[in-house]
Amino acid sequence: MRFVTIALKHATLDYTEKGAVTTFRDGTRWGALPHDKPHYHAISHRLGYNGDILLYAQEHELAHHLVAEAFGRPSLVIWKLAHGEKPDPYEAAAEEALAMALQRYARTNEAPLIEGVEWDDLKCRMLLAEELG
Repeated sequence: MRFVTIALKHATLDYTEKGAVTTFRDGTRWGALPHDKPHYHAISHRLGYNGDILLYAQEHELAHHLVAEAFGRPSLVIWKLAHGEKPDPYEAAAEEALAMALQRYARTNEAPLIEGVEWDDLKCRMLLAEELG
């Protein structure tokens, strides 16, 4: 993946050589790195990344932002982490599930069975970000 800066509604996301960095409008930042652990590799395969844990990590941050934007808000998980807070476990689990559902749809074309979200639009935005990179 080439390096890219993605402008989002509530933040910018930079893909770096090591991962991704979110910068919110208030200047707070949060960085994400891939984990070279067996479960991380397994998830990257299951979601269609064929073991590319860097791209999986980068797009996972993007997916957090895109699904949160679909509900009119910044990513609750990344926002709280950037502001030194611990995310609520229920909110974190819900956002993680939505982010992974989007990634799986974008990478394997397996449509999520979750209503109320414009999955096709989100998939297009995710894949467009990759093309820009």
